[in-house]
Amino acid sequence: MVNPLIHSELPILLLLNADDVQPSLHLPDITLQQVASLDDACSVWLETQQAVFCLSAMRYSGPLEAAVERVRLMLPEAPLVVLLEHLSDEDKLIRAGVQEVLSLYQAQSGVMLHAMRMAIARRQYDLEQKHAAHHDPLTGLPNRGLFQDRLDHCLVQSQRRGQEVSLLFVDLDRFRVVNELHGHPFGDLLLMACAQRLQQTLRRCDTVARLGGNGFAVILEAAGDQDGAQMSTAVAQKIRAAFQQPFSIGGEEIFSTVSIGIELASRVSYDAGQLVRHAELALHQAKREGRNVSHVFCHRSSPADKIRVGLESALHHALEREELRLVYQPQLSIGDQSFTGVEVLLRWEHPVLGDVSPSVFIPVLEETGLIERFGEWVLRNACHQYADWLRQGLVPEGSRLSVNLSPRQFRQRDLADSIQQLMADTGLPPQNLTLEITESTLMYNLSHGIQILNRLRLLGVSVAIDDFGTGYSSLAYLKDLPIDYLKIDRMFVQDIVTDTHDAAIASSIINLAHNLGLKVIAEGVEDSAMLDVLAVFGCDQYQGFYFARPLPADDIPALIARCA
Repeated sequence: MVNPLIHSELPILLLLNADDVQPSLHLPDITLQQVASLDDACSVWLETQQAVFCLSAMRYSGPLEAAVERVRLMLPEAPLVVLLEHLSDEDKLIRAGVQEVLSLYQAQSGVMLHAMRMAIARRQYDLEQKHAAHHDPLTGLPNRGLFQDRLDHCLVQSQRRGQEVSLLFVDLDRFRVVNELHGHPFGDLLLMACAQRLQQTLRRCDTVARLGGNGFAVILEAAGDQDGAQMSTAVAQKIRAAFQQPFSIGGEEIFSTVSIGIELASRVSYDAGQLVRHAELALHQAKREGRNVSHVFCHRSSPADKIRVGLESALHHALEREELRLVYQPQLSIGDQSFTGVEVLLRWEHPVLGDVSPSVFIPVLEETGLIERFGEWVLRNACHQYADWLRQGLVPEGSRLSVNLSPRQFRQRDLADSIQQLMADTGLPPQNLTLEITESTLMYNLSHGIQILNRLRLLGVSVAIDDFGTGYSSLAYLKDLPIDYLKIDRMFVQDIVTDTHDAAIASSIINLAHNLGLKVIAEGVEDSAMLDVLAVFGCDQYQGFYFARPLPADDIPALIARCA
């Protein structure tokens, strides 16, 4: 977007009279070229682009206004100066797109060269502002606004000509991993490289836009009677093939595949809104198929997708409508059946759907990013509740509230500071709080995870590894982790009585934890036989339906009395 005139010491002044009066100009420092028509001026400008356009007139008038409008239409990038015998209506001319307005007297007093340079600088600034308003600042691609404008225009023209238009939504797979492992500046370099590769893969007439984050959109116009479906799937395959080649960024080799959602304009009657929605849903379908695939929107899948969209919308309002509630799963010592604490669990009671399973809505919260807001609500309300129980003497002083942290919550840079502030706000002593994270979450970025765990330990908060045995942690790492508890996943507990393999795994986990100075909590204990086996293995604590299902807060004090 750099204007060549910026670096031109002596640009040409193209002078065109907008009325019948031709000024007599003496400008010794300027190369002046009188042109007879706007067409002649266009020819000179397109030949050199080293000129400033000047319209001269007696005063502001209809012919001058029309001339300014034509110049702006025909030479949108040209700096424009208006020279008047009698200055008037300068503000109208500036609003019409003129960069400088001056009088004949000023021009012949040595001001013209300065006015030309000012006109060049202002036009360059205007062009830069216009470009910034319609293009992504990182990649230089059209942004969402310009994409929508081009899509609307393309659909109108293509429908009129009876030609097909395809829309492709392209999403970089696992881009979040790159950001977390290498940092956001590295991720920005990858996005720039991806944008460049997309442009190199597609035709010049195709629109490639960045819609935000790691998502791109491609508008494809079929030529003549070309089959739109074949064209779009072929282009999608070409894009995926191009992304099979690694990127070289910062001396490192990065592989980044793409998932692509496709929809054809003719299938939605050239409706832009429907076309965008279907392409986005097709992208979600491609992601569910395992990523690194392209998927044409399938109507048979749309009911499930509509339910998913409906869930997202309902979840956005669930907090404000007070549809969420907390329940508490008691935890007990296996040795003496004493109460050791509770694990708080989130429940959603939709006014129409009723109780929605956490297995349904928690993944939606994770993918939409709402989990951070909901997780903070759970943590704050549960801490308030437990602090109240402690103050009233309804729970033992040494018992603990266990709260699950989602992967997004755990990766927050200010997590420890937020927890410390939360303890101060709610009055819950940190020694009464246990934060549960899955081993896969911790291993996602181990060095960062260890830093967070160390800060939490300094606060006095304990940490439990949830669902232990289902992830991919290494025993070599486990011995160095600043954690306090291991929770045996219910999949190893439910058949512990009848399956020797599950029994061996559970026994090994318990022995391993004790050798590392950790306590073990078994999940999903449903009968006394399970509890007896865990007791033989030396497990420390348990939770499950055998003692109690998750209960609302009002029922917990009475239940604790059973453990006294």
